[in-house]
Amino acid sequence: MNTTAFLAYLDGRQVRWKLVLDRCAKAADQDPRAQLVAVFDALGEWAHAPCDGLRSNAFVNAQAVLAEDGGVVRTAAARHKRALRGRLAALAGEAGAADPGLLADQLLLIFEGAVLAHALDSVAEPVEKARHTACRLIAAATTRTPGVRGATGRGAEGPGF
Repeated sequence: MNTTAFLAYLDGRQVRWKLVLDRCAKAADQDPRAQLVAVFDALGEWAHAPCDGLRSNAFVNAQAVLAEDGGVVRTAAARHKRALRGRLAALAGEAGAADPGLLADQLLLIFEGAVLAHALDSVAEPVEKARHTACRLIAAATTRTPGVRGATGRGAEGPGF
């Protein structure tokens, strides 16, 4: 398989993912906690997208198929994952997390677990359950400003906090 062509595919897929992520972030409340939850809303949208969908992790698949590429695919995958973790860490900091890096790592692990569970069909509604878990973790790990609520006012189940 042509590594260059596959990297172009992965980059295009990443651009499409970022568009979904940005659209969900824009639809969320300005509260950084709601922005963190929007990552999981984007994952839910992505999981049911007809063109890309969430069949599995394209970067992990690429590494398996292109194992002899000298680490090029692994480097590209790491770059994309670092970008998502960076976004999570920045939002966690804005949300008042005592340790934004730790919260970002925890959310990324929940995110990646949902991707894998969805691909393997090992858990019913993995993205929804991951979102619920993320909401609880975000609420526990971040500061709250009295009277500030998220866009939906859904309490612990959503970004209403």
